[in-house]
Amino acid sequence: MAKINILDILKMSEPELSTVGPEAERQMPPIEDVRDAIANFLMKMVGAKKVNLTKLALEDSEKETWEAEAEAYVPNPTIIALGLPVTREVLDSEVYLFRLDKRLNIVAYGLRDSVIMERDDLEF
Repeated sequence: MAKINILDILKMSEPELSTVGPEAERQMPPIEDVRDAIANFLMKMVGAKKVNLTKLALEDSEKETWEAEAEAYVPNPTIIALGLPVTREVLDSEVYLFRLDKRLNIVAYGLRDSVIMERDDLEF
């Protein structure tokens, strides 16, 4: 008589997930595409010369929204405004926060230092 292993019985009772249907056809964009969308946006909007993605997270897997943080090196606005002659371009480091939708459109962004976080433990 063959021995019956309880683990084999438990494995047989587990449901198998189907790989057919709308969920299987839906694919997330590659991380490189998310990084490129952010870099292109910063280069166009704030004149960034270099962009480093420092954080990238899938915010909501059902809605396929992303949250990201990027460090951008942008021309120093004071030097530009004053028209100071410099031998090399002076760049400032700015950190931006982003939210992207599933089509990699930027739906929200801002400087990290200007984002206000709400806290329940503070009393005014």
